[in-house]
Amino acid sequence: MAAALRSQARGQRCAPRRSASWPALPPRWQAALLLALLSVAGTALPGALAAFGWQRAAIDGGDVFRLLSAHAVHLNLRHLLFNLLGLALLAELLMERWRGTDIMSLCLASALGTSLLLWRFEPGLQWYAGLSGLLHGLWGGAALAGWLETRSRLHAGALAALAIKLVWLNPAAAGAGLPVVPVAHLYGAASGVAWAGLIRAWRRLRHLD
Repeated sequence: MAAALRSQARGQRCAPRRSASWPALPPRWQAALLLALLSVAGTALPGALAAFGWQRAAIDGGDVFRLLSAHAVHLNLRHLLFNLLGLALLAELLMERWRGTDIMSLCLASALGTSLLLWRFEPGLQWYAGLSGLLHGLWGGAALAGWLETRSRLHAGALAALAIKLVWLNPAAAGAGLPVVPVAHLYGAASGVAWAGLIRAWRRLRHLD
């Protein structure tokens, strides 16, 4: 009996210890963390606004990377914090069951859509920076995709709130002299809504096949 106990004790001493590990972040928070880190780095880096912001002359000269990088640089800390707060709210309220690939494809569609629509339809606009256009794309795309999938009041309310913001609040903010580009919010929302509609149509066609 004593020999058995000694053998068991030796086995316990030799057994590898299980290291404690943090639970994996859900995809929505992984994407939000990635966007937040890029935005903090882009805003803190000296000269980043001039080097990576949306500038018409630079884009026309071949700096097409600015179509994406402009969304990660901000005018100041206050601008950054407001956008990160919006990002956290969207992740919490509208993206609970989203896959990482869907979130990232919506982010890319919203960022590129905002930048390209500004370049094509706003010839007088010379500069733009910040996550706000992309965030409005996430807002519109996630709200519409969720409503098409579930017909929930949450997503219907999110769509209504987005419409109210675009129609009334954005012009009011611009009129008050705040450094916003309301049309970028509109183009971002339109890009996100278009993404949601196209993804829905594509998946239904795949289901029919």
